[in-house]
Amino acid sequence: MKKTLFFTLVIIFSALATQAVRAQNRNSLPDNAKEYISRHFQSSTINHYEKEAELLDMEHKVYINHNGASFRLEFDKYGNITEISSLDNRTPLPQSVLPVKITQHVRQTYPNANIVEWEKKRSTQAIELDNGVELIYNRRGDFLRVDD
Repeated sequence: MKKTLFFTLVIIFSALATQAVRAQNRNSLPDNAKEYISRHFQSSTINHYEKEAELLDMEHKVYINHNGASFRLEFDKYGNITEISSLDNRTPLPQSVLPVKITQHVRQTYPNANIVEWEKKRSTQAIELDNGVELIYNRRGDFLRVDD
């Protein structure tokens, strides 16, 4: 009986843990996210927008077309950018979205590669290059290691 109750609660909890709400326009985005898109992706078109709520957290995923390329942007519940990726894994991210220190390091170390993904975590930043190499930096943009 206890196992049945436990598994029933786990199933209910899992079903409620993640909820995605789809919206069609920028008006549902936090102001910080709207400002970020306007600043770095001028004249972009939002193809798809999802607001995902998980227990105590929320994130906003925005899929846009910008200059003929498609990108996914992820924002935290406050509208702060946490991840940007090129959907084709070939198109470079706009330089304005990347920390200068990181772009300088990539230009020096991998001159023929483009940054196609950037992610900010609690204490690190990670990028992926179009050649598949992943690099890890601290919050200040200092290189830490190549991620295997």
